[in-house]
Amino acid sequence: MCTETMTLDGRTWRLKLEDNFEGDSLDTAVWSLCPEQRRQDVGGRWTDSETSVHDGNLWLRARIREDGTPVSGGIRSLDKFEQAYGYFECRMMFPKTTGFWGAFWMMCGRVGKVDGSAVSGAEIDIIESGECPRRGVNHAIHWDGYGEAHKAATKVIPSVPELYEGWHTYGFEWTKEEYVFYIDGKETWRTAEPGICAFPGYLKITTEFGSWAAPIVPEELPDFCRVDWVRVWEEIG
Repeated sequence: MCTETMTLDGRTWRLKLEDNFEGDSLDTAVWSLCPEQRRQDVGGRWTDSETSVHDGNLWLRARIREDGTPVSGGIRSLDKFEQAYGYFECRMMFPKTTGFWGAFWMMCGRVGKVDGSAVSGAEIDIIESGECPRRGVNHAIHWDGYGEAHKAATKVIPSVPELYEGWHTYGFEWTKEEYVFYIDGKETWRTAEPGICAFPGYLKITTEFGSWAAPIVPEELPDFCRVDWVRVWEEIG
């Protein structure tokens, strides 16, 4: 358990949600499994069997199924926990395998609405592992849907192999004025470029296969993205 309040960036925050993934099952008051469906451009799928909780962690496995299909796991808090503004953080251990990536992200407001601004909705990728390029990490904001009008603002932090060793904490500060991203307590990106979303968002923690993360290396699989804890804070001063 962490303390009930903290100070960051000149603001005081109160703990709103904490999940340490104890026990042997997902806390269904907060999380659901991501729907079993095809993802990305290499035929990969989210599959229920690839998500588990044990040894004090959430485990999101990625593997090649016997029929050749790449499968991986993910969870989300849709319809169970949503929040607009706050500080969101996750302690994760990224997979070392190329060809898939782990991510901590949010879907906020009406992401599919096309109006030239992220105020009505945004996908906020707090952190994504992968190539980025060549084993860096990525922060991103996507808005105006996923069709021809799609827009994105990104911050790539290249060549940080130390983030693929052991545990690291990824944080996201969302205020009415700006977004601020953190890695291990150090600010890595501050932006208000796309407009600040004014609607609540839900959390997602996932693994996915896709060409964005470089070719799949079957002999390196299965591999895991592990999560130690997730915390959400609200500002109180």
